[in-house]
Amino acid sequence: MPLPVSSVISCTARRWAGVALLGAPLLAGADDNYLREIEDEAKHQALVLTTSQPAPSPFQEPSAPPAPPVAGAGAAPERLAPGLDRAAFEKALSDGLPKERYASFQRLGNADQQKIYQIYQKDNSIASISEQIARLASGKP
Repeated sequence: MPLPVSSVISCTARRWAGVALLGAPLLAGADDNYLREIEDEAKHQALVLTTSQPAPSPFQEPSAPPAPPVAGAGAAPERLAPGLDRAAFEKALSDGLPKERYASFQRLGNADQQKIYQIYQKDNSIASISEQIARLASGKP
């Protein structure tokens, strides 16, 4: 005797639900590296924003302008020095980038590291270099 249509549909729906439950963790982990890079960059930007805008001192007169931030006092530079050779560039990256982003740079292949160095030669801003490292680390061309 054939099974009722509702029973066949129910069985098929359960099979698809099982397949979806088995495949969900694989799909969820696919973009973990990319999301981690975005989170790292957001943390870095938040740190830059909080350290580059000092709070007014309670001992400062209200009419006095706020003191300018001191360069090199823990704040990350906005640009790398121009004209560095490859070794000096990598040293400057290790000093100027968050350690997670520099680790991403180190995991890149030699060809991609060379691309980052060429980008630096055209635009030495850390934001641009960091963005390109994240793009290449996520596998985007």
